[in-house]
Amino acid sequence: HHLGGDWYDALMLPDDSCAVIIGDVIGHDLKAAAAMAQIRNMLRALLYDRRTPPSLVLHRLDHTLHAITEAPVTTACLARVETDGDAWHLHWSTAGHLPPLVVTADGRTRYLHADPGLPLGVDEAVPRPDHTHPLRAGDTVLLFTDGLVEHPHRPLDACMDELAALAAQHIDKDLDTLCRTLADRHPSDGHDDLAALALRLPAPGAVRSA
Repeated sequence: HHLGGDWYDALMLPDDSCAVIIGDVIGHDLKAAAAMAQIRNMLRALLYDRRTPPSLVLHRLDHTLHAITEAPVTTACLARVETDGDAWHLHWSTAGHLPPLVVTADGRTRYLHADPGLPLGVDEAVPRPDHTHPLRAGDTVLLFTDGLVEHPHRPLDACMDELAALAAQHIDKDLDTLCRTLADRHPSDGHDDLAALALRLPAPGAVRSA
Protein backbone atom coordinates (compact mmCIF):
# COMPACT_ATOMS: atom_id res chain seq x y z
CA HIS A 1 0.00 0.00 0.00
CA HIS A 2 1.41 3.41 -0.97
CA LEU A 3 1.79 5.84 1.90
CA GLY A 4 2.35 9.56 1.64
CA GLY A 5 2.42 12.74 3.61
CA ASP A 6 0.10 14.98 1.57
CA TRP A 7 -3.03 16.11 3.34
CA TYR A 8 -5.75 18.75 3.22
CA ASP A 9 -8.49 19.92 5.52
CA ALA A 10 -11.34 22.42 5.56
CA LEU A 11 -13.49 23.49 8.47
CA MET A 12 -15.86 26.21 9.53
CA LEU A 13 -14.62 28.13 12.57
CA PRO A 14 -16.70 29.56 15.42
CA ASP A 15 -16.38 33.10 13.99
CA ASP A 16 -18.04 31.95 10.70
CA SER A 17 -14.79 32.10 8.74
CA CYS A 18 -13.74 29.02 6.77
CA ALA A 19 -10.24 27.63 7.24
CA VAL A 20 -8.54 25.59 4.51
CA ILE A 21 -5.18 23.92 4.79
CA ILE A 22 -2.98 21.87 2.50
CA GLY A 23 0.37 20.36 3.38
CA ASP A 24 3.11 17.99 2.36
CA VAL A 25 5.23 16.06 4.86
CA ILE A 26 8.57 15.16 3.28
CA GLY A 27 8.77 11.41 2.76
CA HIS A 28 6.80 8.43 1.49
CA ASP A 29 6.72 6.06 4.42
CA LEU A 30 4.84 5.24 7.59
CA LYS A 31 6.66 7.98 9.49
CA ALA A 32 5.48 10.62 7.01
CA ALA A 33 1.90 9.33 7.10
CA ALA A 34 1.89 9.25 10.91
CA ALA A 35 3.37 12.75 11.13
CA MET A 36 0.75 14.00 8.67
CA ALA A 37 -2.09 12.67 10.84
CA GLN A 38 -0.55 14.19 13.96
CA ILE A 39 0.00 17.59 12.33
CA ARG A 40 -3.53 17.65 10.92
CA ASN A 41 -5.07 16.97 14.33
CA MET A 42 -2.85 19.55 16.07
CA LEU A 43 -3.77 22.14 13.48
CA ARG A 44 -7.50 21.57 13.97
CA ALA A 45 -7.09 22.15 17.70
CA LEU A 46 -5.03 25.32 17.16
CA LEU A 47 -7.54 26.71 14.66
CA TYR A 48 -10.40 26.25 17.11
CA ASP A 49 -8.44 27.78 19.97
CA ARG A 50 -9.14 31.40 19.06
CA ARG A 51 -9.25 33.81 16.12
CA THR A 52 -5.61 34.46 15.28
CA PRO A 53 -3.79 35.23 12.02
CA PRO A 54 -2.80 32.16 9.98
CA SER A 55 0.88 33.07 10.50
CA LEU A 56 0.48 32.75 14.27
CA VAL A 57 -1.35 29.42 13.95
CA LEU A 58 1.53 28.08 11.81
CA HIS A 59 4.06 29.47 14.30
CA ARG A 60 2.29 27.72 17.20
CA LEU A 61 2.13 24.52 15.18
CA ASP A 62 5.85 24.75 14.41
CA HIS A 63 6.64 25.38 18.09
CA THR A 64 4.50 22.43 19.20
CA LEU A 65 6.06 20.12 16.61
CA HIS A 66 9.56 21.07 17.81
CA ALA A 67 8.56 20.43 21.40
CA ILE A 68 6.76 17.11 21.27
CA THR A 69 7.51 15.29 18.02
CA GLU A 70 10.25 14.40 15.58
CA ALA A 71 8.11 15.23 12.59
CA PRO A 72 9.89 15.54 9.23
CA VAL A 73 10.13 18.88 7.45
CA THR A 74 6.68 19.89 6.21
CA THR A 75 5.40 22.52 3.78
CA ALA A 76 1.91 23.91 4.26
CA CYS A 77 -0.45 26.68 3.21
CA LEU A 78 -3.08 27.80 5.72
CA ALA A 79 -5.80 30.16 4.53
CA ARG A 80 -8.91 31.60 6.06
CA VAL A 81 -11.79 32.96 3.99
CA GLU A 82 -13.35 35.85 5.88
CA THR A 83 -16.23 38.24 5.24
CA ASP A 84 -15.97 41.98 5.73
CA GLY A 85 -19.44 43.39 5.27
CA ASP A 86 -20.46 42.43 1.75
CA ALA A 87 -16.90 41.56 0.69
CA TRP A 88 -14.74 38.44 0.98
CA HIS A 89 -11.02 38.21 1.44
CA LEU A 90 -8.48 35.43 1.66
CA HIS A 91 -6.13 35.70 4.64
CA TRP A 92 -3.24 33.25 4.36
CA SER A 93 0.26 32.28 5.37
CA THR A 94 2.51 29.69 3.76
CA ALA A 95 5.30 27.55 5.14
CA GLY A 96 7.50 26.93 2.12
CA HIS A 97 4.49 25.87 0.04
CA LEU A 98 3.31 26.70 -3.48
CA PRO A 99 0.98 29.73 -3.76
CA PRO A 100 -2.83 29.52 -3.89
CA LEU A 101 -4.47 29.86 -7.31
CA VAL A 102 -7.56 32.05 -7.68
CA VAL A 103 -9.82 31.43 -10.70
CA THR A 104 -12.70 33.84 -11.36
CA ALA A 105 -16.08 32.65 -12.60
CA ASP A 106 -15.19 33.83 -16.12
CA GLY A 107 -11.89 31.92 -16.16
CA ARG A 108 -9.26 34.53 -15.26
CA THR A 109 -6.44 33.05 -13.18
CA ARG A 110 -3.97 34.48 -10.70
CA TYR A 111 -1.38 32.80 -8.51
CA LEU A 112 -1.09 34.62 -5.18
CA HIS A 113 2.68 34.87 -5.13
CA ALA A 114 3.92 36.21 -1.79
CA ASP A 115 6.68 35.58 0.74
CA PRO A 116 6.44 31.79 1.17
CA GLY A 117 7.99 31.61 4.65
CA LEU A 118 10.05 28.67 5.87
CA PRO A 119 8.75 25.11 5.97
CA LEU A 120 7.69 23.75 9.34
CA GLY A 121 10.51 22.04 11.19
CA VAL A 122 13.30 24.33 9.96
CA ASP A 123 13.59 27.36 12.28
CA GLU A 124 10.66 28.39 14.45
CA ALA A 125 12.38 31.68 15.42
CA VAL A 126 11.99 33.19 11.94
CA PRO A 127 8.81 35.36 11.71
CA ARG A 128 5.99 34.17 9.47
CA PRO A 129 4.29 36.63 7.11
CA ASP A 130 0.54 37.01 6.58
CA HIS A 131 -1.09 38.03 3.31
CA THR A 132 -4.58 39.10 2.22
CA HIS A 133 -6.31 39.17 -1.15
CA PRO A 134 -9.85 40.34 -1.99
CA LEU A 135 -12.27 37.75 -3.36
CA ARG A 136 -15.63 37.94 -5.10
CA ALA A 137 -18.63 35.62 -5.12
CA GLY A 138 -18.00 32.95 -7.74
CA ASP A 139 -14.22 32.96 -7.28
CA THR A 140 -12.60 29.56 -6.79
CA VAL A 141 -9.52 29.22 -4.58
CA LEU A 142 -7.32 26.22 -5.34
CA LEU A 143 -4.67 24.89 -2.95
CA PHE A 144 -2.46 22.07 -4.18
CA THR A 145 0.75 20.18 -3.47
CA ASP A 146 3.79 20.04 -5.73
CA GLY A 147 2.86 16.56 -6.95
CA LEU A 148 0.47 18.34 -9.31
CA VAL A 149 3.13 20.49 -11.02
CA GLU A 150 6.65 19.09 -10.53
CA HIS A 151 8.27 17.46 -13.56
CA PRO A 152 11.99 16.63 -13.75
CA HIS A 153 12.28 17.73 -17.38
CA ARG A 154 10.03 20.80 -17.40
CA PRO A 155 10.31 24.23 -15.72
CA LEU A 156 8.03 24.64 -12.70
CA ASP A 157 6.61 27.90 -14.09
CA ALA A 158 5.52 26.17 -17.30
CA CYS A 159 3.76 23.41 -15.35
CA MET A 160 2.04 25.96 -13.09
CA ASP A 161 0.87 27.91 -16.16
CA GLU A 162 -0.53 24.67 -17.58
CA LEU A 163 -2.34 23.88 -14.33
CA ALA A 164 -3.88 27.37 -14.27
CA ALA A 165 -5.05 26.98 -17.88
CA LEU A 166 -6.54 23.56 -17.10
CA ALA A 167 -8.38 24.98 -14.06
CA ALA A 168 -9.72 27.90 -16.12
CA GLN A 169 -10.92 25.54 -18.85
CA HIS A 170 -12.99 23.53 -16.35
CA ILE A 171 -14.01 26.27 -13.90
CA ASP A 172 -17.69 25.92 -14.86
CA LYS A 173 -17.70 22.36 -13.46
CA ASP A 174 -18.67 21.48 -9.89
CA LEU A 175 -15.76 21.35 -7.46
CA ASP A 176 -15.57 17.56 -7.29
CA THR A 177 -15.32 17.30 -11.07
CA LEU A 178 -12.80 20.15 -11.17
CA CYS A 179 -10.50 18.47 -8.62
CA ARG A 180 -10.81 15.08 -10.32
CA THR A 181 -9.93 16.66 -13.68
CA LEU A 182 -6.87 18.38 -12.21
CA ALA A 183 -5.78 15.14 -10.54
CA ASP A 184 -6.22 13.14 -13.78
CA ARG A 185 -4.68 15.64 -16.20
CA HIS A 186 -2.07 17.44 -14.11
CA PRO A 187 1.19 18.48 -15.83
CA SER A 188 3.58 16.70 -13.43
CA ASP A 189 5.26 13.37 -14.21
CA GLY A 190 3.20 11.58 -11.56
CA HIS A 191 6.16 10.48 -9.42
CA ASP A 192 4.93 12.20 -6.26
CA ASP A 193 1.79 12.14 -4.10
CA LEU A 194 -0.66 14.88 -4.94
CA ALA A 195 -3.51 16.67 -3.26
CA ALA A 196 -5.80 19.50 -4.33
CA LEU A 197 -8.45 21.43 -2.42
CA ALA A 198 -10.90 23.81 -4.10
CA LEU A 199 -13.18 26.33 -2.40
CA ARG A 200 -15.82 28.37 -4.26
CA LEU A 201 -17.19 31.58 -2.80
CA PRO A 202 -20.97 31.89 -2.46
CA ALA A 203 -22.68 35.27 -2.19
CA PRO A 204 -21.88 37.02 1.12
CA GLY A 205 -24.53 36.12 3.67
CA ALA A 206 -25.01 32.67 2.18
CA VAL A 207 -22.30 31.07 4.35
CA ARG A 208 -24.59 29.55 6.95
CA SER A 209 -26.77 27.89 4.35
CA ALA A 210 -23.95 26.84 2.00
